[in-house]
Formats: sequence, structure tokens, C-alpha cells
Amino acid sequence: MKLGYFDLGKPLKLVECGHFIAEESWTHTASTRKSDTEIMIGLTGSVPLFIGSEKFNLTPGNVLVNFPGETITGANPAQIPSEFIWIHIINRAPLEVMNELNRDIDLKETAILPRCFRMAEPTRTLVLAIQLLDIAHHQGHISSADYAVTLLLTELSNDYINQLSSSDNDESKVTQIKEWVRLNINKELTVHDIAEHFEINQNYLAVMFKNITGSTVKEYLNSLKIDQAKYLLLTTNDSVQEISEKSYFNDYKYFFRIFKKNTNLTPAKYRNTFTRTFLNSPAIDPGYDIGKIVAVLEKGIDEKELF
Repeated sequence: MKLGYFDLGKPLKLVECGHFIAEESWTHTASTRKSDTEIMIGLTGSVPLFIGSEKFNLTPGNVLVNFPGETITGANPAQIPSEFIWIHIINRAPLEVMNELNRDIDLKETAILPRCFRMAEPTRTLVLAIQLLDIAHHQGHISSADYAVTLLLTELSNDYINQLSSSDNDESKVTQIKEWVRLNINKELTVHDIAEHFEINQNYLAVMFKNITGSTVKEYLNSLKIDQAKYLLLTTNDSVQEISEKSYFNDYKYFFRIFKKNTNLTPAKYRNTFTRTFLNSPAIDPGYDIGKIVAVLEKGIDEKELF
């Protein structure tokens, strides 16, 4: 994703700004930026747009940035009435546009805006945007609007950077949670138990875990248990009922349903599909990371040759 790096050594130059109200069926006409950058802040509705070949929907709370030399056009007519604030600015120093984030940049002197992002704290930003519209369209000192738009850009940049920091912290926290869950898989864990252990809000934990991993906490718990069941199916002569219990499933029917959902095979079919000499291995210690072992066993390789 493209990111623009704006030099804050001097205030930005405001070219023009406005509050646009798009009626239903309105389509954005093609427009190519020259030396200016356009910032669009969604207020209501949904505006389908193309910047080059990339498609976006400008919705409430979303910010879309069109950098110099780029062409923006409507993707198709708006389906509902929509509103957005548009701002054209010029960076007094040459604007640097990159395809990756430079985390070593001095944020005291630079504002960073990505191609698109959703504001985490839109209230203050929208207040500044409305103030900018008022300042820009009333007579006053010519530099007032430049300082106002610079403040707005700084606020947008801070919102984006703070979200990155939060995301990094969340990812680290989720890694800790996954490891703790893996080590305590033998217990009947719930989202409440995990949230209580890590002293975080249960709802926040659920959302954070889903955002970082793409799965729910329950799905992750089940995947660990299913990995254990796979290992036992491939390395022991235990019955499927026994394996269900040793994989920490209290309900055999639930185990059977989840196993088939995860593998598209019944436990017995899975065992027969992957040819393997049963090793009658001892019980697995809770927390033993067996996911990679299962992958090796499924290929018919003795894990002792590799691990």
C-alpha cells in the first residue's frame, strides 16, 4: 500500500477544500492530480472509486488519499446518498511516496498518510476538518488555512501511527495468549478464563484474537485439540472414543463433528488414509507442539528422523 511522507518543517499549502454531497446515482468524474494531493474523508453513505486500477469504497470514518500524478474516477454510480470532505494540499518540500512503512522516520518532522485507512478516533479529526472548511471559506490571514490543514494532517497521521502501535501490541499479546493456551490445553478453557488470566476485557480479547489470527478463540482451541487427535490416530491403536477423551473433548459427538469439519474426514477414515505403523507412543504432555509433527506423519515420515 502506498504511503505519503509529508514534511512538516513548513506548513502545508491548502489549495482548496469542500464538503461534497453526492446524490444517489452520482459518479465521480475522472480527475488527475498534478502537484497536489487529495484527501477524502467519508461522512455518510458509500462512494465507489478507482485510483488507478485499485478499487475503494469511501464510507463513514474512512480516509482515502490520491497522490500527485494519480487519477481518481468513479467505479460505478453511488447506490445511496453520500457525503465526504475533500481537501487538496501541496507539500512545500518534494512529497515522498513509498510502498512500505519507514518506521525509522522522525515523526516530529513528518506526517504519514497511507492510501487508505479507517480512523480509530474520528471525532477530533472531523472537528478539525469542519474548522478548516470554515477558515478556508472566510476571509482572514492567508496562512491561517495552511496551518489549519497542517494540524488536520498531523491528526490524521497520529491516528494512523497510533493504530499501527496498537496493532503491534495486539499481535504480541495474541502470541502470548496462543502459547499460554497451548500449554494449558488440558484444561477446560473458556474465553472468560483466558481474559481473566491476561486481565483484559473478554469482548476485546475476542475481537483482537479474531483480527490477528482470522479465527475465534474457540476455533483455535479446537484446532489444537484436533492436532492432538490426529497425532494419536497416527501413532496409537487407541479407539476413536479414547482418542476423543485424550484430546480433551468431553463430548464424543462434538469431537466427531469438529474433526470432520476440520479435515473433511471421519477420524477412522483419517487414520486409514495416512499409512503409518502405530507406535503406541506414551500420552502427550499438555502443551506439546504437535502441529508440525502431524504434518510430517501425514507424509509417512518417522518424526524421529527429523526431530
